[in-house]
Amino acid sequence: MENLRTTIVLEKELYRQAKRLALEQDKTLKEIIEEALRSYLRGDQKRGQRGGAGRFRVYAGRSRGSLRRENIYRDMLK
Repeated sequence: MENLRTTIVLEKELYRQAKRLALEQDKTLKEIIEEALRSYLRGDQKRGQRGGAGRFRVYAGRSRGSLRRENIYRDMLK
């Protein structure tokens, strides 16, 4: 599988927790983040929580550009 580089911004405490977990499990931070992201995308979290692929609403596009970010964010908070 091809890798690519990216930059993410994390809360300091979240970074510390992930780094601590990586040390405890003798893994790299990259491995911890990849495992967490794969798990999230598979929908492995508890069904009562938000997240995973099922949390996104499908919007019927009427015309290009008709989708408004404010409406998507509002729906995500419901």
